[in-house]
Amino acid sequence: MSRKRHSPAMPRLFRRQGPPAGSPPGTLVYNREKRTDAVSIRIMDYSPGECHLRTPARIEDTFALRDSESVSWIDIEGLHDTELLAQFGEHFGLHPLVLEDILNTHQRPKLEEYDDYFYIVARMLIAGKTPDDPFHSEQVSFILGKRFLVTFQEIPGDVFDPVRQRVEQGRGKSRRLGPDYLLYSLLDAIVDNYFVLLQSIADRIEAVEQAIAVKPTPHDLDRVHRLRRELVYVRRNVWPLRDVVSSLDRSGSPLVSEETRVYLRDLHDHVMQVIEAVENFHDVLTSMQDLYLSTISNRTNEIIRVLTIISTIFVPLTFLAGVYGMNFHYFPELTWRWSYLGFWVVSAVVVISLLAFLRRRGWL
Repeated sequence: MSRKRHSPAMPRLFRRQGPPAGSPPGTLVYNREKRTDAVSIRIMDYSPGECHLRTPARIEDTFALRDSESVSWIDIEGLHDTELLAQFGEHFGLHPLVLEDILNTHQRPKLEEYDDYFYIVARMLIAGKTPDDPFHSEQVSFILGKRFLVTFQEIPGDVFDPVRQRVEQGRGKSRRLGPDYLLYSLLDAIVDNYFVLLQSIADRIEAVEQAIAVKPTPHDLDRVHRLRRELVYVRRNVWPLRDVVSSLDRSGSPLVSEETRVYLRDLHDHVMQVIEAVENFHDVLTSMQDLYLSTISNRTNEIIRVLTIISTIFVPLTFLAGVYGMNFHYFPELTWRWSYLGFWVVSAVVVISLLAFLRRRGWL
């Protein structure tokens, strides 16, 4: 199935999301493009010894998983069916404001703790297929319960396939630990993909830097500005994730085990590495912008220098031509037999003298 992602480029400085102004809190409104396809529900129910997959599943199939003894991962793709979302939220006891935030797909990464579940928002950033294709962004919402984890995505396709394969094949600790470890694994997959995106941005920065060093053009400056906008967007969505992971680690909730907290601290280090890389890239782009302006200024100065030298050489010649071009009746030099040749000799001497003077001063 083809996937239409959302580019981070925003034509407006502010765009209101969510229900219309004046709506009661918890109003469920889907403000994105209208869709008629069915919501995709994928269930992965597992224990240390077995794993059961149900795809596609019905919303009624998820109701029994709330109090199941096994660990359940309910992956819901599609937010356009607000009635189905309300039905799901009512059965799982989700707060109406949580459901509203799930539909508002421009949330900052955040963590909200309720009585028996966590609500987490993260941003999935995926690099384009080509350097000229901007990266794409999608909000992923998580509901972490005692024995279940629910993920909400707006459109099909994600970066979670390696996690699904590990759970399905029972590799590592994927089945032995609870849904909190599954949450860590999914967040880790999102953060790992940040590094892929950063590598793509680094390659583009290197290409622009080489172009500016050789022969800068206004197009190169446009590319620098575009990269800076993308980095600002990445930073805005990665920086809050640091607090989300840190809050999960420091929470005293029984929903997060001590064994999983060790992995969360490692994930926090990865997020910090991403933030540091973004800051370094931002500094590099600032230096590149200064390099571009400096290079353009140097080229302008070189052009002005050449034009000034040419003007300096031709100023005395213009003076001589102006003097003998005046329409006075009596010019004694004009009647000399060698006056024309003398004029060119004097002009040549003047030019050679000026060139020698400029070279001696190091201006040529």
